[in-house]
Amino acid sequence: MKMLIQSDDFGITRAVSQGCIFGIRNGVVKNTGMFANMPWIEECVSWLKPYLNDIAFGIDLNLSTGSSLLAHSVIPDLTKVNGEFFTSRENRQLDCEKNGFDHLANSSNQVYDEFKAQIEKYIRLVGKKPAYIHNHAYGTPTVDAVTKRLAKEYDVICTLDLMKQNEVKQAGMGWYTPGDAQSQLSGNLTNYITEDKGELIGSKYGYLIAHCGYLDAEIFQLSSFNTCRAMDLHALTSNEVKKWIVDNQVELITFKELPENWKS
Repeated sequence: MKMLIQSDDFGITRAVSQGCIFGIRNGVVKNTGMFANMPWIEECVSWLKPYLNDIAFGIDLNLSTGSSLLAHSVIPDLTKVNGEFFTSRENRQLDCEKNGFDHLANSSNQVYDEFKAQIEKYIRLVGKKPAYIHNHAYGTPTVDAVTKRLAKEYDVICTLDLMKQNEVKQAGMGWYTPGDAQSQLSGNLTNYITEDKGELIGSKYGYLIAHCGYLDAEIFQLSSFNTCRAMDLHALTSNEVKKWIVDNQVELITFKELPENWKS
């Protein structure tokens, strides 16, 4: 089996970024995606540059964490007056029956402009286009359609298309325990992998999305995914997971090694 192990949210905070790098250097993380809109992203990318040849560095297109790249006056349906995105919870509350369960249905141009700005910032910082495009946390039919459109325009694989491939089995996130910080500590990605609870063995391609990272004050302010990141990092650097990979003849791959015809 060929397996993609992806750790989302590189750049969401400095500590998360350092944790992702530790997972790359000392574990089995081969794919991670940039949060282009965060104020410290330039610093975080500078830390990652020595490892870019060894991984696939993509982009996590983001409409729900931190502030937008474009001004509120340009994308008023996506942000608050102070320029901050509506959170995932706030966006989902807006996706009510009154708004057709997709409050951005008439705002696709704004979504496109902000997402394009994030991709262009990635290109300025990294010097090339992303290895893949992924949506962060919040998605609607409108958001997904814009994401696929941009993936086609930039000729980059989109994880939305990857997950539709018959040869790909996604592991899900059955180990994650939502709730407060203490609840999240009960999640056990190590056992989830080594006991094959995602039922990946036997598939041609396995796909696992985790959220590795160290913790800082900012991650508790920005994301409901917080203490689970330390647990995911522990799992993806553990000897148990490394042994499972060897014992099951799993080949760790990056998005750069996927078939070209899987692009939109």
